[in-house]
Amino acid sequence: MGRLDNWLQEIKEILDVTLFNKWLWIIIGAMCTIAMAPLLIMFVALSSPPWIGATVVILVIIGSGIAGGYKEWSLHKRKEEKATVRG
Repeated sequence: MGRLDNWLQEIKEILDVTLFNKWLWIIIGAMCTIAMAPLLIMFVALSSPPWIGATVVILVIIGSGIAGGYKEWSLHKRKEEKATVRG
């Protein structure tokens, strides 16, 4: 019973360290927020009057386009900086 008890004690310590780590729950909360926020925005937009819904949907599409364009631009700038540093 000693080896099994030691093994269970180790598992309990690992779970205590893992499950009560605040950064784990911050990351899980952030991931859930990132996944649920656009769906919530679209739900609110579609349940509101048509002109407000259309405006919100258009703004979300434009905002995602701007965010994607900025991401591509920043990756391009980073690639250019690496090329100038090396050569």
